[in-house]
Amino acid sequence: MMSVNENKRSRIALSTALLTLGALLVGFGWFIPSRFKSIPRAILHEAGARSVSLVALAEEAIAEEAAGLAHQYLAASRIAGLDGVDALEVRLADWEKQNPVLSRWGAWDPFLEAALNGVTLDEYSAQPGILGVALSKPCRDALRGLLENSRDPLVGDLLKTGRLPTYKRLFPLQSVSGRPLEAVLLSLGLLVQGDRLKPSLKRELRGRISDALASGDVAPLEDFYLDTLSLARSLNWGQFEALFERIENMDTLGKLRYAFHRRSDVGPLIYTASMIVDDPASVMEFLALFGDDGVEALRVASGYGVGAITMLVREQLPLEPGQDSMVASSLGAYFVNFSLQNPKLSLAVKYWAYFVGAFLLFWGLSGLNRSYRESNTKLMASAQRLFVSLASVIVLVILSEPYLAGNGEAQGYSFRFVLPVLTQVDGETVIIETEPTASMEPATLLSISFFFALQVLVFMICLLKIRQIDRDDLDSLIKLKLMENEDNLFDTGLYVGISGTCISLVLQVLGLIEANLIAAYSSNLFGILGVAIVKIRLVRPFKSKLILASQDRLAILTAKEESV
Repeated sequence: MMSVNENKRSRIALSTALLTLGALLVGFGWFIPSRFKSIPRAILHEAGARSVSLVALAEEAIAEEAAGLAHQYLAASRIAGLDGVDALEVRLADWEKQNPVLSRWGAWDPFLEAALNGVTLDEYSAQPGILGVALSKPCRDALRGLLENSRDPLVGDLLKTGRLPTYKRLFPLQSVSGRPLEAVLLSLGLLVQGDRLKPSLKRELRGRISDALASGDVAPLEDFYLDTLSLARSLNWGQFEALFERIENMDTLGKLRYAFHRRSDVGPLIYTASMIVDDPASVMEFLALFGDDGVEALRVASGYGVGAITMLVREQLPLEPGQDSMVASSLGAYFVNFSLQNPKLSLAVKYWAYFVGAFLLFWGLSGLNRSYRESNTKLMASAQRLFVSLASVIVLVILSEPYLAGNGEAQGYSFRFVLPVLTQVDGETVIIETEPTASMEPATLLSISFFFALQVLVFMICLLKIRQIDRDDLDSLIKLKLMENEDNLFDTGLYVGISGTCISLVLQVLGLIEANLIAAYSSNLFGILGVAIVKIRLVRPFKSKLILASQDRLAILTAKEESV
């Protein structure tokens, strides 16, 4: 009797140890930050802490007398809620009082200096941005005189396009209202003359200009001019020049124009991000994926530092939902730093901890439950634990990655718009948005894969049970009775399939996951197919074999029952 009690105590102690170790491993995996479908705020904060802040960039721009960039950095810093902005704004205002012309330009430029040396500040236009410099007649005459003497053939061809009569939304230069177009051409001419354009954008511009001069069709070129005009209204020369130095193609320019119009309240933030990553196209790709949520992520990253913005745009992942939380413990800081330096390894360690922890948890639970326990082989018991562990890992991964479940799905910008009509030179863009569609969302594929994996594991368990009964040294009639006793096990696939469908529909109704009937009903479909395969391809042939093996004894038993 003592040995039985000792065995029971040792079994309970072992099960408790397994449960404790399993729970610790699952907690350890949950504690490790990783970037799979989103970036944790702790990792983003750590990346930003290793770099300079936007306020430091603004201070550096002031020191380099780049007033235009300084204004953008300070505005972005204020949007991000950083300290020290007021003092730098006072310092910048004092510098601008001492240098009013450079303040209007946004940065010193040798070609502006050469062209506008004889034009006083009072002769500038009152319009904002570059239009304030290039729109008044004295400024236009001075800039045109400089560019008409240029030896760059692209500058000459650029100025020629202003006299084409086929404009639909802009007025040609010879008309009374041709000043905005001329201001755009002069601004672009200064960029070309100063070799400020990237080679790819320059080649594309040269191709469109050649086509327009050859065919007279200015429509493709007019779109580019309108995008440039929109930016020229909001950016001074220093900001305009610095941004164009980073633009690879005209498509990126159009997306920038859309983003500045769509979110004019955070325009400096988008501009600053484009300058920091040195690739506006990647910033536009990020906004195309995540839209307004992406703008909010940029705002949060801007508060952390330049490194956080760079990482956010480079990874092209959304920011993990939730509030900012600082890592208090040294162990937590170590995990954050480890995940930042080793993203793939930290993800592997996280999921390994989930799997092993879940395996130990269910092993410990099976040891505590002794009121009724079926006698299974070690292979069968291991398969059952493997099945539950894999299912638990998938559930834990979905819970730890909010964007996998569909409820964190962001709506990106489609960058589809209609440009202003002819008379709305100073008007805003009329935007028609269409949401991008995909044939199959990642969350749907994940759900279908999850339900399919469950049915595969159920099939493996049923197969192992049939093989266990077949290998037992028992009479065929006993094996036949055991097979009949396992009917509920062989129907497990159907139960799992119906349960998956019901749970999915309930979660969709509650709004916890995105509505998706394909993912929900795929569970039921896989369950029906799985049970059909098990019963038709496995159970029925094995029962037929047992019936034939015991046909003589069955006949005798049937005869006895009939005689009675």
